[in-house]
Amino acid sequence: MPTVRQKFNLLFFTVLLAVYLADLLSKLWILNRLKVLGQSEAVIENFLYFTLTRNEGGVFGLMQGYAWFFQVLTGFAILFLLYYYYKSAENSRLFSLAIAAILGGALGNFTDRFYGSTPGVVDFIDIRIGSFRWFIFNVADTFISVGAFLLAIAFYRFEKAAKANAAQEKA
Repeated sequence: MPTVRQKFNLLFFTVLLAVYLADLLSKLWILNRLKVLGQSEAVIENFLYFTLTRNEGGVFGLMQGYAWFFQVLTGFAILFLLYYYYKSAENSRLFSLAIAAILGGALGNFTDRFYGSTPGVVDFIDIRIGSFRWFIFNVADTFISVGAFLLAIAFYRFEKAAKANAAQEKA
């Protein structure tokens, strides 16, 4: 099993810190740029807008008004991910990158839930294509999604390698 030093290495902390800071700085930037909830500004007309919102719920705005629940849930998720990452036999760069991206985003949203006078997370990235409008999200959400996708690839590779090893041992 890898040591703490091997698991929590420079790559892991660099990605985690970069994601965390990118999220927090982007939220501070948008709060200084747009002053009123619901205020919107076109970045790329008919596609990308910055629209200031506060999400007091979870993913896709579910369970609005339960910010306290998501504060607790996010805290547990962060602790679980740290524990799982450390205990996992997987030690690839892709796995480390995925977990660091997810943790950086989770920490960004966790911090945001305790910041300011309004509970919830600052969301502002607003994608619109014709009459279609995606849920408004933030930088942390983006990295959590990318990290989850990379994690799925890492698990697939890990499983594939485990099956190959098992087949080789059988032969």
